[in-house]
Amino acid sequence: MNRFEGKVVLITGAASGIGAACVRRLWEEGASVGVADHNNGGLDKLVTELSDEARVYGATLDVSDGEQVESFVAGAKRKFGNLHGLINCAGIKGVGNVLDCEAENWRKVMSVNLDGTFLMCQAFSRAVQHDKTSRAIVNVSSGAGIMGVPNRLPYVASKFAVSGITRTMGAELGPYGIRVNAIAPGMIRTPFTAYMFDDPEKAKRIRAAHAIGREGQPEEIAAVATFLLTDDASFMTGAVISVDGGQTACIPAV
Repeated sequence: MNRFEGKVVLITGAASGIGAACVRRLWEEGASVGVADHNNGGLDKLVTELSDEARVYGATLDVSDGEQVESFVAGAKRKFGNLHGLINCAGIKGVGNVLDCEAENWRKVMSVNLDGTFLMCQAFSRAVQHDKTSRAIVNVSSGAGIMGVPNRLPYVASKFAVSGITRTMGAELGPYGIRVNAIAPGMIRTPFTAYMFDDPEKAKRIRAAHAIGREGQPEEIAAVATFLLTDDASFMTGAVISVDGGQTACIPAV
């Protein structure tokens, strides 16, 4: 399929995991991509893999830095002209509970997961608000943005906030023809989560928490993110879509 031929999509957190899977899926479907990550080495490897310089714009990026965000979006617009889509995958984990979470840890997680998502959405929307093309944003929230998770307080707070701003931005940007939706993944096997599977018993519990009995793969999230950018999702905005193998569908029987 070449659903994205002639389209330009920006992806943050692009060097690995869900972000890299989104890049590859969009690339295979004909998109030009603006790819950004704080991991310069991983980003360079990805850009080299894509090989066609005319269709790729790469930038090392701290999404919590507003000036860097604006520079990335402006650079992609200069290179490609119109921008059509944005996928916000950049994120970090955040461990801690209400009794022991340090303020510095809280601020760091919120600055990347929430502030970074907001800044990217704002810069992208400002850059395309007067364009006459179809545009869409996909934010990556989490199952932890739908249900609480003990000892993950800063991460949960940031992802609930991502879900909330997605709904609000969907309402705010609808009149400009910009759709905004979010995906709430379950446990996805990525470099971000790989350590959780080192313990066989923990891995067994993780898989049992999903109705279909396994963790997900980055490509499964990329498939839904790609769909949300297409005109097949033209009547969808302000939605938070669970893609979690049934993890948040019900409370397990006891």
